[in-house]
This record gives sequence, structure tokens and C-alpha cells, in this order.
Amino acid sequence: MKSSLRTAGPPEIPIEGCTPVPVKANADDRGCLFEIFREEWTGAFKTVQWNALSSVAGVMRGVHVHVDYDEFYTLPSGRVFLALRDIRRASPTFGKSIGLEWSAADGFAVPVPAGVAHAIFLLEASIDDLDPSLCWPAESAMLSNRDREAGSFADMLTKYEALSAPYPADRTPGI
Repeated sequence: MKSSLRTAGPPEIPIEGCTPVPVKANADDRGCLFEIFREEWTGAFKTVQWNALSSVAGVMRGVHVHVDYDEFYTLPSGRVFLALRDIRRASPTFGKSIGLEWSAADGFAVPVPAGVAHAIFLLEASIDDLDPSLCWPAESAMLSNRDREAGSFADMLTKYEALSAPYPADRTPGI
């Protein structure tokens, strides 16, 4: 099923462990202190990598998937298209995917658990073989050599399943 939406504020993401976390911008005439993570926030979890992205428009980051750690993405400026797909066979949301436009003004961050494939396409300059189940916002993108040489989406699924075999099937996101 193809899923693509534009959101104002935190959207509902139908993938276990990817519930958006509201973030707070403390802006005044001096600039902005942008809070990207607080342990006490609803949806907060243990993570080894937090990401703030800086790229020009037309760049694609991903598709990536991690086996042994979770990530946390925030968008301090700009506008992107975020794509997520759950490839964890033991997950109740296995196979679900979503693509959504996300603007810094929306005021949220997205946790991405191990086993959730993710890609970010930059629709405008930002600080912060594709999955065929998503409607991408463009036909081509600038890719890094790593992403260009990564192989197809099917190759990524095969590699992920081989690498994740030693991990428990009931792994709780963030643990």
C-alpha cells in the first residue's frame, strides 16, 4: 500500500517505535535554542545516534537500515520527504511504510528503531532502487557513492535479515 502525506505538527506514523516526539524551539530576537531531546519526553528512548541533517535540495540520504542501534532524527530547518518501512519480521507493523513531507516548522522529531528502513529526500536546503511501496516526490536524486553502490531495496532486505539473525526476534525498540 502506498502512503504519502503532508503534515502540520506530529503525524501518526503506523510503525511501532516511530511515534513522533514534539520538540521545542526557544526563539527570541537573539536566535533560537532548539531542544532536540529530553529523556523525560513521551516517546524518548535509549539511542546511540541522534541526527541533525544539513544538505542542499535534491539530495537523497538512504535508504538505510540499522541492525543493532536506534536513531533519532530532528529537522532544525528546511523541508524534507521522510520515508520509513518496517522490515522487522517479528514486529506487529512488519511491512508497513509511510512517506511524508516534514518541515522544521512542524516541531517534532522521529525515532527510528533498528530494523526500520529509512530515507530522507531534501525538498529544500536543510539542516538535517528505492522502496517501491512509496510515492517519491521526484524521479531522481543526488546520491552519495555509498548510497549509489548500496544495491537495490531487495538487496538491503536480504543483508538486514542476515545481519539481524543473531539478535532476538522480540527485541524491544530502544533496548
